[in-house]
Amino acid sequence: MTHKQSGHPADAGTFSGNGLRSSIGVNDVRCVDERSGKRRRSGVHVAGATSNSFRATVDKHDRGTASTDFLYTRHAVTLFMVTVAILTLMMRFQYHYSELDAVSSVKLGAAASSITFIMFGAVFLPDSFLLRPHPGLWRVVLAIATVYMIMMSFILFQSLSTVRYLLRLYDPSLANPLPEAQYAEDCRIVTADNPFHFYNTVCDVFIFAHMFGYFVKTLILRDWRASTCLSVGFEIVEITFQHNLSNFKECWWDHIFLDVLICNAMGTLLGMVVLRKLRAKEYNWVTLYNVSSHGTVRSVFEQLGPLTFLSYEWNVFLTAKRFVVFFSLLALFLLHEMNTFTMKHVLQLPTKHHLVVIRLAMWSLISVPSVGEYYRYFNMKTPASKCLGPSVWVSALVLLLETSIVIKFAIEGHHFMEPMPVYIAVPWVMAIVLFVVWFSIFFGVLSVDQRLSRRGFLYCLCNLLFYSGCFCVTVMFAMGMPDLQIGRNKFDELIAPLEPYILFWR
Repeated sequence: MTHKQSGHPADAGTFSGNGLRSSIGVNDVRCVDERSGKRRRSGVHVAGATSNSFRATVDKHDRGTASTDFLYTRHAVTLFMVTVAILTLMMRFQYHYSELDAVSSVKLGAAASSITFIMFGAVFLPDSFLLRPHPGLWRVVLAIATVYMIMMSFILFQSLSTVRYLLRLYDPSLANPLPEAQYAEDCRIVTADNPFHFYNTVCDVFIFAHMFGYFVKTLILRDWRASTCLSVGFEIVEITFQHNLSNFKECWWDHIFLDVLICNAMGTLLGMVVLRKLRAKEYNWVTLYNVSSHGTVRSVFEQLGPLTFLSYEWNVFLTAKRFVVFFSLLALFLLHEMNTFTMKHVLQLPTKHHLVVIRLAMWSLISVPSVGEYYRYFNMKTPASKCLGPSVWVSALVLLLETSIVIKFAIEGHHFMEPMPVYIAVPWVMAIVLFVVWFSIFFGVLSVDQRLSRRGFLYCLCNLLFYSGCFCVTVMFAMGMPDLQIGRNKFDELIAPLEPYILFWR
């Protein structure tokens, strides 16, 4: 059977309310009863689409063949045998190398425990709304995130010295932590003795890491504006906390050009290109038995693409709820970025250590279903979206545990104790006050019609408040750049008499 798309996908419904239109893809969760061999289908009801057309759409995608039945069966018995085989091989390894010390045995036991739970999760954890490349992949991702959540729960109740000792047992090279890299020691673009000073300074692996990171973020958020907000927001976060994290200090051209306008922008652009290609892609739903060998290979590789593609319509300024939901999502992303740097700082992990890389890979994978479940929970009126999804539940708890660990270890190890400079704190106080007043008037006083018409005194006042808050953040950014320090001395002189009143809690 051939399924072609023209214009809007045939498997997508739309709903409208309060001026909101959002494209909803059909997410057909397939389940096989292993005792009876019969397949049960539970489709997501799409508001605005008739039940008959929805069933017809589901039947198009879910008309069973022997190949799809085999691929989408959970294979509980097979994975049970695989798990037993893996554990047997690990036991054989331990007895073959009988001279293994206690540390190696503990490592082997921890690995066996993790593998056992991950294999269990691959069979019995709930399905995500994602079907491609395979539902089992996303069950494995959820299982890995759950193992990490359990590990974070354990670490939370240990002391900093204990955790560092355990890390040194795991990797003896961590006994001699390397100094963190400094990026603002020499901000000259060209020097007399080295005309390629700029090139030698900026060309390292982190350029590609930035680009790839924002490519992945764009695929997760599915909105270039959201990715750009994250890009600019993290540079602001770096300026805000550079007094406690020295590797946050960067040259002005590193912040503005290299990070925001080149690496992050290119990653975002590549992500949008991929998203648009996926949205316009045509799929030929064929039975693998009825095509040539070349067609079979192509059909198998097409399983790596999405069944349907849902473009996220955030409509940030439509209602207060949508604004808070979107802003909270960005705040969670930025908190995750901060945890990456603060955790490796307090635990004395090198930036390129494999534990740091594995954590980032885990977060990249679990964020895909988490953001989708987050979006569906707050923005879609479907029965399946009434309950918070398991991926976003695990992700939120892991983020909370990581943050709690950082705070606890920072207090124990006396990290991040330097007070925020006046030229950072005062602009932030002013910006927060302006944003709170703007939010109260824009969503509490103005009606939806007034906001959509973009006219009137109150609307102009809201614009003034909003952009004044943005101006305060921009001034903070200009004064905070370690190499330029635009207006920092004069600002400190001007604010010095008022500092006890503005920062009264100090």
